[in-house]
Amino acid sequence: MSQWIWKFGEFECYHNMLLHNRRTEYGYPEPPVWKIYSPDSLVQFKKTFYTDGGTVNIHALGVHSVVLEGKTFLDNKKLQGVTSFELERGTHTLVIRISNTETFPALYVSGVVESDGSWEADDFTGTWEKVGTWDALTDSSKTPDHFPFVYEPISPEKISRQEEGILYDFGKETFARVKVRKESQESAQIRFGESLPEAMDPEWCVVRYEMGKDSQQMNCPATAFRYVWLSDPDAVITAEKESVPLTRQGTFRTSDERLNQIYDVAAYTFELNSREFFLDGIKRDRWVWSGDVYQSLFVTHSLYRDSDIERRTLTSLGRKSPIKTHINGIVDYSFLWVMGIREYYLEYGDTEYLKQIFPRLAELIHFCRGRIDADGLLRGKEGDWIFIDWAEMDKTGALLGEQVLYAKALQVYAAICELLGKDDEGARKEAEMLVSKIMDLFWDYERGVFIDSYESGWNIVTRHNNILAYLFLPLSETQKESIYQNVICNENVPAITTPYFRFFENQVHMLAGHIENMVASIREYYGAMLDFGATTFFERFDEEQSGDEHYAMYGHPYEMSLCHAWSASPVYLLPSCTLGIRRLDTAWRSFEIRPELGDLEYAEGSVPVPGGCIRVRVDRNGVTVNSDISGGTLFYEGRPWVIEAGKTLTVTSPG
Repeated sequence: MSQWIWKFGEFECYHNMLLHNRRTEYGYPEPPVWKIYSPDSLVQFKKTFYTDGGTVNIHALGVHSVVLEGKTFLDNKKLQGVTSFELERGTHTLVIRISNTETFPALYVSGVVESDGSWEADDFTGTWEKVGTWDALTDSSKTPDHFPFVYEPISPEKISRQEEGILYDFGKETFARVKVRKESQESAQIRFGESLPEAMDPEWCVVRYEMGKDSQQMNCPATAFRYVWLSDPDAVITAEKESVPLTRQGTFRTSDERLNQIYDVAAYTFELNSREFFLDGIKRDRWVWSGDVYQSLFVTHSLYRDSDIERRTLTSLGRKSPIKTHINGIVDYSFLWVMGIREYYLEYGDTEYLKQIFPRLAELIHFCRGRIDADGLLRGKEGDWIFIDWAEMDKTGALLGEQVLYAKALQVYAAICELLGKDDEGARKEAEMLVSKIMDLFWDYERGVFIDSYESGWNIVTRHNNILAYLFLPLSETQKESIYQNVICNENVPAITTPYFRFFENQVHMLAGHIENMVASIREYYGAMLDFGATTFFERFDEEQSGDEHYAMYGHPYEMSLCHAWSASPVYLLPSCTLGIRRLDTAWRSFEIRPELGDLEYAEGSVPVPGGCIRVRVDRNGVTVNSDISGGTLFYEGRPWVIEAGKTLTVTSPG
């Protein structure tokens, strides 16, 4: 079947460009705050093939010219202005040159030869490479410059008169395009709110529009909201939810209804943020941030296992040459992108994608190497954002968390080089040297913890930096236990207030074998958001705050994102810990199941894997496993049990 094809990365580059230029705040456009790349305007496509003869049909996104290559340049046959032509029996090399200064060059060929992933593309630099494709784009009439969203009508749950206007309450957060109709000749205000106070605030409502006196209809761009307020009480609206079709495969249920609700709300939160790419949030930014994406990979592996959106997102973050800044301008986000490439590969074993993305990966590592100081440590340069999290920490000079993530990124890069047969042994040695320096400079032997920075002399200890060290450094079991007791379980160390870093902290609970602490953390933190009335999970939630304080960020009353992808981690964490389903080898060639009920009476669910799902139910009487793949081992009551594909395994508790 024919597909639309393009130079690898150009589809993602184009839609990334559109996405990041859609943000509006307070009625005005808000351009992005990092470098945005544009697609190449001229690309040539090539395919050598044999045919018995017949018709070739061409659809081009842009103006095009066709060349049938001969034995020499003089033998080439140029076909201009054609959308179809006949070929005789034989082997042919077809080259199609497309120019497009409006969107990006793309090609659809059908007939005796079809456009697909076997074609090559070149931007006239002599670097022919495999094209980009997407299985969803197989219709010649649906060009890839229009993203294939789907739409469904939605209705408000409640309509009421509010402050001389009309308020529509859709019952929960959503993302939709809204059409407003009015009959009056007066201007009208339209305000969208994730919360009721935001929709009712004429000064600080973030997303809002004005209808002119002579306008009877307005089509508002798709946006995030629960509430819509119109100043004209006689105006009416219709709404269509805009989404990307993703098939939910992961499931989870327990005896604890609070955890069930948390899982459901987290899954819905993630669904809304899964669009052209994985977004950070659906209202304020609607941008693609690498740190958010890293966590989204874990969530989608447990919920959708959709490789297309993962590749699109990672490719859009990979950018184009030359690379002159960190991804999103954030040092740690460059490293998390590298680590995200690894997570994608481990899930799917997609070596072809590694080959395609490798030039960008190599260039980013080369860029990072150029930012290292003479002592081998990484410190922020002009224009760099040292983030880690929204939290107070000692960022004087070399920050521990950045060194840890850079060392891990180097290790990942070295492993990918080895897998692809690339020569960069230096990366592994650099990582080893950096780990050695980290242990010498940042480990406090007396307290058995890591300090944020050795250069200030303050010896400050935070959860964030110790968590990263626990997860990504080759520590001894003694060191890990020391960090767990002296930092993670130490109430004197300031608590984490973002779901972003709760993800990492909960991973530590899980790896340390303290499942009860992880479940309690999720139950308490996310449960507090539900008690506050959340229908999706927030970007940040500080339990010390109250009322409308929860909506404020950046010094403004409603800039907190109330639907944020990095808040969806319970979708991954709950099945991973209670059902104990964990991948051990690339593409699930081997896996284990180690169920841990904790204080639950039962837990059951499924996780998507290649060719199907793994389903587990565990209660006080035993455990039942049904898997569509082999290669797994159930560990229960101190014994291993072999899991066979298609066969139900039930082990009864001796108690």
